[in-house]
Amino acid sequence: MTTTENDTLKVTRLFKAPRERVFAAFTTAESMNQWFGCGGKTTTCTTDFRVGGSYRLVTHAPESGETFIVTGVYREITPPAKVVFTWTYEGDGEWAGFESVVSVEFIASGDQTELRLTQSGFPSAESRGNHSQGWNTCLDKMDALLMGQPAPAC
Repeated sequence: MTTTENDTLKVTRLFKAPRERVFAAFTTAESMNQWFGCGGKTTTCTTDFRVGGSYRLVTHAPESGETFIVTGVYREITPPAKVVFTWTYEGDGEWAGFESVVSVEFIASGDQTELRLTQSGFPSAESRGNHSQGWNTCLDKMDALLMGQPAPAC
């Protein structure tokens, strides 16, 4: 389920995997390389997974030839329950001066996990809409990874 409110995007997803596995898939560079990125392939994922540490994701879109670089800093880490981090794009004029905040909660429900992602601070409604599509596609890919299936195409 996805909802938007002003400059906030909320995505909720249920995964058929224990919370620790979903948390690890969302927070380790090895896993993120496999599911992150829509419309392209994440070629570089570096992360210093600690409060105050940074991450950098480089995704190449072969059809358009574009490269997208997302960077941020981890603000809160509570394994395996919650991660909060900043989000911005390098070299994207629309994002100049903007820093979004992403909060991801992992709620155990038996042998399943409900993931609640909230992102706020978009430069435009169009950007928020693009992120809605992007997060949903990425989470589809993460779900496939957790289920041991090939990731769906973007």
